[in-house]
Amino acid sequence: MTAEFIAVSGSGLAWTIVYTALVYRGIKDKSYGMPLIPLALNFAWEVVFSIVYPPKATGVAGVVVNAIWMVCDIGIVTTYFLYSYKYFYKYYQISRSTWVITTLFAFIFSFGVMLTGGPFFGQFKDYFFGEIWQGGIFIAYIQNLIISSCMITMLWQRRSSEGQSLYIGVFKCIGTGLTVGFYYLFILHKGHATLMNIIVGATFILDVIYINLIYKQIKAEGKQPWLRF
Repeated sequence: MTAEFIAVSGSGLAWTIVYTALVYRGIKDKSYGMPLIPLALNFAWEVVFSIVYPPKATGVAGVVVNAIWMVCDIGIVTTYFLYSYKYFYKYYQISRSTWVITTLFAFIFSFGVMLTGGPFFGQFKDYFFGEIWQGGIFIAYIQNLIISSCMITMLWQRRSSEGQSLYIGVFKCIGTGLTVGFYYLFILHKGHATLMNIIVGATFILDVIYINLIYKQIKAEGKQPWLRF
């Protein structure tokens, strides 16, 4: 059993737990747990880098993991379309048609980013990347940072644990750590790591902040954080 297989499989399991918890809490709370922009980016990434630019460096394990994530993302997207409008109306007072247009724009834009971003970053073979898939990994790190920051702001805005759980934060942190450990040490790192250090470090800090915030929020609501999946 190689380090690659352990890292990819472990990360796949951790992120699958995150996605499953997001779907479960969304249905249970009649809410959604991932904000629009990171949701659109995440869904586009899973589709594009599972079907259009499938992973090569991670082999079959990577293909299977990405496919599982793509299916889970469909569930998260479904909770968004079922339950998100009430929040947009509450906080922004926008009409349903504006919400639809905004949502469609976010998803179309995200697919454009993923379809063009992988080849763009992948062309820098001599500097940092070796192929389109590795360019996709770099995008995923930036995207993960966006997810972390947006989930914190969503929690602040709602002042509620609706659609959220401690397990989402904990397993997101674990899943990110495993993928970082593998790709950073064995694939991406070629002596130009300063930018990656900043992105990864900021994501880790934000994940820890989110875990602390969601724990306190759930406790403030009189619930047990570890009993709320």
